[in-house]
Amino acid sequence: MNTRYLILAASLAALNLALGKVAATLSLPVYLDTIGTIIAAVMMPWRYAVCVGVGTSLLAGIIINPVYPFYAGNQFLIATLAYVFVRFRMFTAWWKAALCGACLALAAAIAAAPVTVLLFGGVTLSGTTAINAVLMAAGNNIWKAVLTGSLVIESIDKIAACLIAWIVLDRLPKEMLNAPKTADDAT
Repeated sequence: MNTRYLILAASLAALNLALGKVAATLSLPVYLDTIGTIIAAVMMPWRYAVCVGVGTSLLAGIIINPVYPFYAGNQFLIATLAYVFVRFRMFTAWWKAALCGACLALAAAIAAAPVTVLLFGGVTLSGTTAINAVLMAAGNNIWKAVLTGSLVIESIDKIAACLIAWIVLDRLPKEMLNAPKTADDAT
C-alpha cells in the first residue's frame, strides 16, 4: 500500500462527499459527487480510483441519502471509464475533458436508469425526482422519463465534473501528475 495514494484517495472521497452533500442540501438537479473519482483516475492506479468512487457511494448512503449505495456500480463505471480516457490522453485539453464528460454522462444515465426505476420507482434525490415527475406528468412512461431526465442531469453533471477536474489537474505541478510508480502500483 502506498501512503501517498491512501491519503489522496481519502481526500478525493471527502471532496466527493462534501460536494455531493452541498448539491443535495441545495436540492440542485446535479450531483457533483464524481469530481474526486475523475481526479483519482488521473492521479492514481485504477484500483484506488475505484475505491474512491465506490467508497463515496457507500459513505454517501450514511452522510447524504440512503439511495447512494445502490449507485456504487455507477461510481465503479465512472472510475473505470475515466481511467481508460486518461490512458488515451483525453484530459490534456478542456474540449477533450468535456467530450469525456459527455461519454461518462451517457454511460452513467444508462447504468442508473434501471436502479432508479426498479428500486425507487423514479424517486431518488429531490432535484432529479422533480425532473422525472415533470416528464411523467407530460405523458412519458417511467422508463422514458427516468432515462431522459438522467441524460439531461448526467450531461450537465458529468461535463461539469470533467471540466472542473481538468481545471484542477491543469493547475497542479506536473511532478504530482508524473510521480514515479512502484511495482505494486501497476494495474
